[in-house]
Amino acid sequence: MAVNGLNFFFISLALLVICQVSYADKNETKAPGVCHLEVPTVDIISESDRSSADLRGNGSKPGYSKISICCSGYKLAAHTSFYCVPDCPKGCENGNCTAPNVCTCYKGFIKGPDDTCVPVCPKGCLNGVCATNGECSCDKGYTLEPNKQFCIHNCSKNCGTGGKCVGANHCLCEPGYRNTTADGTCEFYCEHGCGEGKCIGPNKCSCSHNYELVNDTCVPSCPKGCLNGKCSAPNKCTCNPGWTLDKTEAVCDPHCTKPCLNGRCVAPDKCECNKGYVLDPKEPAGYRCVPYCSEGCPNGICTAPDFCLCNQGYVKQAKGSNVCIKRVRRANFHLDLIPNQMF
Repeated sequence: MAVNGLNFFFISLALLVICQVSYADKNETKAPGVCHLEVPTVDIISESDRSSADLRGNGSKPGYSKISICCSGYKLAAHTSFYCVPDCPKGCENGNCTAPNVCTCYKGFIKGPDDTCVPVCPKGCLNGVCATNGECSCDKGYTLEPNKQFCIHNCSKNCGTGGKCVGANHCLCEPGYRNTTADGTCEFYCEHGCGEGKCIGPNKCSCSHNYELVNDTCVPSCPKGCLNGKCSAPNKCTCNPGWTLDKTEAVCDPHCTKPCLNGRCVAPDKCECNKGYVLDPKEPAGYRCVPYCSEGCPNGICTAPDFCLCNQGYVKQAKGSNVCIKRVRRANFHLDLIPNQMF
């Protein structure tokens, strides 16, 4: 049971070790792909032997021992007690794994498009047949690669600058390019279009004269501005509904169907009263503003901001006052009892 437990320990330890592990002495590597690791001596001795064994170990510090493991990128060769060989996880058909993830092809083979070893003429000819002159004769839709050792997909127009040939006259366009031509060539593509402009690169527009780039598309330019409207053509402002263009042709003013009495038009059919005036509650359309007297006008009418005009038969209680009192006849009273009045 102790032996099985020890084997499980070594297997688990080998799986967890990475290149950055602190090695006891790299100069002591006895063979390619073999690394040393220091572990507590007590962990590699069975419980029954711990009492009699020397636990000092042979490591760089007391209590630790050196063990040999396969370095990262190497694996234990099959059917050997301990021999590390390079590891090529994807395999190495028609070749030898000579270094971690490095496949060296056998004689008569060469690295193909997918980095595998494929036969070269006269033993083989990927996507074609080997002709009598020792060169490949490619199948339809394929052409010889530069070294003339195997055949690759053929696109008659080479897919342009933004594409890759992935099949017979079939281009795969890169981001920012699109297949828009009859021959399948990948050309610049501007996702939002360019309006009055030209697509000169992936999502890059060049605008025509009197147009400017806004949100990746070309729109008319109004250098003077177009407040409360939209620039509908070069130097032409079109107002929003309810607004009219002023003399500058750069600002749209609000339009009120009726004049704003004692106020001004601040939005389509909306009046704002002048200082000292309020909207007349008797005029629900909101086009008339009436004066406001903060203390009211008892026995009178508010005819201007904080100014009352007394009703007939009433006079101001005092100069500057807005309180109107009933007029009395002087013949009926002593003059010293009549207050000063303003008519």
